[in-house]
Amino acid sequence: MSEQDAKERLLSAATQLFAEKGYSAVSIRLLAKAANVNSALVSYYFGGKEGLYKEVLQNQFLQAVARIEAIPGALAPKPRLEAFAWTMADIHQELPWLLRLGQSEMTNPTNCFAEIVRPNIARLYQFLYQTVEQGIQAGQFKANINPGYAALALASILNFYFIARPVANSFLGINQGGEYIRQAIELYLRGLERRQEDE
Repeated sequence: MSEQDAKERLLSAATQLFAEKGYSAVSIRLLAKAANVNSALVSYYFGGKEGLYKEVLQNQFLQAVARIEAIPGALAPKPRLEAFAWTMADIHQELPWLLRLGQSEMTNPTNCFAEIVRPNIARLYQFLYQTVEQGIQAGQFKANINPGYAALALASILNFYFIARPVANSFLGINQGGEYIRQAIELYLRGLERRQEDE
């Protein structure tokens, strides 16, 4: 096994274990066993468990933020929000542990919350806030909409499905999130859109 293989196996195993159990419940021995490597490699590659955890969080959140910030700024507010919704759906498919890692940090924050998690969530929030604000200024969205509330609402609408997907699928009969995302963003945008009766 090459050094790169061992490091990648540790990162992969750690991502799942930290998401499922939380930081405090995962030991170096458990990490090494799951990755099938010597436990000394945790310190060798990452400086210890905390260093490995930091790398897991950075890897997950930076991938997500990079995908969102790659959405073209030249798009009009409505298609930009649609692009955000579909990109987030793709992110949750490709990074299935991201939400659970984020939830764990929000409910039981470690030192990594202020350093990694909060700043990256803030970047996603700013993307939504600025997009909604642009829509209001352009006269496309209702003038009385609070961009901050609107940003949190869309994030909640999208993320809740992926948090509750096993339960949602059982009573809605949904096997994939595509139809949910399509209808959710349609309902959300209808609530934002400015109409003649709003004037």
